[in-house]
Amino acid sequence: NWRAAMSKTNSNMRFEGSPHALREWQKRMGYTYDDAAAALGMSRSGYASLLSKSKPVFIDLRTALACAAIELGVVPLAGDLVPYQRGSK
Repeated sequence: NWRAAMSKTNSNMRFEGSPHALREWQKRMGYTYDDAAAALGMSRSGYASLLSKSKPVFIDLRTALACAAIELGVVPLAGDLVPYQRGSK
């Protein structure tokens, strides 16, 4: 089954890249350090660990797609979700 094969493949898919790419994404989005971590659904320390590496980092498929979706303004599928805005609560 094609879907099952894709699901299995996607769960293990990672992208290798420079931490610089994440910093550039953060800059393009106008996010602070905390904003970027929250937008990607990760802890500040998790985001910091990606940025602190001097060698290429491995980014999971979910995070890579989240960066692209956020930048393109893609709206989540669920009906009651609202975008996180720092300081709104």
